[in-house]
Amino acid sequence: MTALSKLTLAAILTASSIAGAASAKEKLNFAYGYPENSNIGLAVTSYAAAVEERSGGEVTVTGFPMSLLSLSETSAGVRDGLADVGYVLTAYFAAEYPTNLYLHELNQLLNLIDNPTGKEPLAFAGAMLEYTVKDCPECQQEFKAQNQVYTAGGVTPVYNLLCKDAKITSIEDLKGKRLRAGGAGFVRFAEHFGAQAVRLPVNEVYEALDQGIIDCAMLNAPEITNYSLEEVLTDITMRIPGGVYAGTGGGNINLDRWNNMDDKAREALLWGGSRITADATWNFYTNDAVAIQNTRDAGIEIHQPDAALIAAAQEFSRQDLQAVAALFRDTYNVPRAEEIAQEFPALLEKWNGLVADIDSADALHQLYWDEVMSKVDPATYGK
Repeated sequence: MTALSKLTLAAILTASSIAGAASAKEKLNFAYGYPENSNIGLAVTSYAAAVEERSGGEVTVTGFPMSLLSLSETSAGVRDGLADVGYVLTAYFAAEYPTNLYLHELNQLLNLIDNPTGKEPLAFAGAMLEYTVKDCPECQQEFKAQNQVYTAGGVTPVYNLLCKDAKITSIEDLKGKRLRAGGAGFVRFAEHFGAQAVRLPVNEVYEALDQGIIDCAMLNAPEITNYSLEEVLTDITMRIPGGVYAGTGGGNINLDRWNNMDDKAREALLWGGSRITADATWNFYTNDAVAIQNTRDAGIEIHQPDAALIAAAQEFSRQDLQAVAALFRDTYNVPRAEEIAQEFPALLEKWNGLVADIDSADALHQLYWDEVMSKVDPATYGK
């Protein structure tokens, strides 16, 4: 093909794309505080494609990575209509989303599984999605109070200690260390072991490690690649503190925008919600081992915690799960905390079975759709 032909073809494709976008009834912007080529960025791209296809081109979504709104600005930005859709990390806003945050705190159930398969985050994402959509009217009211509609979740892999100039393998090694904590449960973990918790958004971890503001970040391994942390890390301790991050509104939509759309558009966004939940969770799941191997190849030391630290971390999880219900009932005004604590483990066990044979993001998407989002009535949901 000649250079002129290539230019002509490119012009035709560009014109077709513009024409397609111009014909869309609904054009939405999606703000997310992650790089475009990150696990979340790739999931947003997949979401946009899924929504456009499902709606027959009537709904288009344009992603704005790390530009329109930062992670700490996304909740208010979606609320106020600065973005139509946002990737909201609910654990950053405990006062606004206490019940959703409580569900996230139950992630420590994963630390107590006797024979983990590695697919536990896929199950936790499904359980979070189902409980939030079907069984948690308080969650729905919290999102509505922020002028948002919840349509998606997402769960990370297990959290490790990502450190600069700090080798941590024992209980004693944790004492006095400054640890980045992305949620209240991780704060409690740090304080339990005599460390200092530092609350920081994930996009500030690189600078905090580089400048010695923190010794380690409690974070999942794929974020190493997402934020180029291999440039500052020297040591990683596996599966400490454990747990996952699940406080996610992965496709929160401005309520006014939602109410002004027809049922077909809303159904397409629910389909997209199951897509982004699956893709974000699957991307993290598949990239976890890859990220660790890449850091090992880069010369970063990988450590395993000693038996005493593992046992102590599990005991912390047991104690914290018992205490956290009262904490959220009394401090965060979640009156059904004990009831949720009784209901959620059975739901999680169901999902552990459902994901056992899942082998792709497409299969996970279909599972989340069939089990949860397909049962949502787009005419009444979020009202």
